[in-house]
Amino acid sequence: MGVVIQKMGSYYEYGSDITFEEYPNQVLNTAEKSLNQILETPLPDNITHLIVATTCPDSIAPSLGQSINEKYQPVFSNCHVIDLVQGCAGGASAMILGSQLAELHQSSVVVVLSDAARKATSKKNKHHHIFGNGSFSCIISYSDSSKKLLHYKSEQYKELLEVVTVKLGHDAGYEIQNNKNFLDEPIRYLGLNMNNTLAIKLLKKAEDFYDKFVQISGTPDIMILHQVNPTIIRLLKTVFSKNKIYFADTSNITGNCGTASIGIALDIHKTKVQDKKVLICSFGTGGVITAGMWQM
Repeated sequence: MGVVIQKMGSYYEYGSDITFEEYPNQVLNTAEKSLNQILETPLPDNITHLIVATTCPDSIAPSLGQSINEKYQPVFSNCHVIDLVQGCAGGASAMILGSQLAELHQSSVVVVLSDAARKATSKKNKHHHIFGNGSFSCIISYSDSSKKLLHYKSEQYKELLEVVTVKLGHDAGYEIQNNKNFLDEPIRYLGLNMNNTLAIKLLKKAEDFYDKFVQISGTPDIMILHQVNPTIIRLLKTVFSKNKIYFADTSNITGNCGTASIGIALDIHKTKVQDKKVLICSFGTGGVITAGMWQM
């Protein structure tokens, strides 16, 4: 028993020649750009779940998954809708969960990853330029072939909880009260922020995480990591170059599209992953590293 990842679609906007207009429901709209691609041809008739992951949704309620479900009725009318708001690590989590549910129920699962990461970051933030907006959608279906989820692992590292923060939520009022300049640019205080010091510490955990992972899974043919930014991706590419693994690098063309990052990279390299062992790894928010290995 196993699963096959099929009918992938992706969308991204990144670069200095884009105006990055901000508007309501932008995460939903971005999600639609990739979801529409997989809806161009008929879907399997055994879809049981819709799994949606984002870092910073348009609203807490209704959720992104609920909004997609409502907009695409009756396509997902009989599906269980699952929303993940785990930050960047949620990309791999959604793919792993989708694979587990498809195998368990011998069904098909639709996975949608979407973030308007550029919108979530203050223009005054020094990391603003590394972010883009993007989404990824796919169908994960039960299969009796050798294609499957081989192994998965997630680990949260102590004292790295606030490596990435998005402070929109019930405690936002405290942030507003404590910043006299809040009205100048609210997103500067409530939006996405990355702590460089903690990010470096998290990156130092990556090699140890990988070594423990492959002791069980075996060595992958292809590695797809969260596309943090070109500098960090170059560093990680150097770290893992000794393993002689094909290392997917899309950071220069897609930017960091948050939770959708790993999905977009997978779609871009879809011709290379056929019949290969592919390690997909997301990391960041909450000091979490999450990875899965698939036989594609």
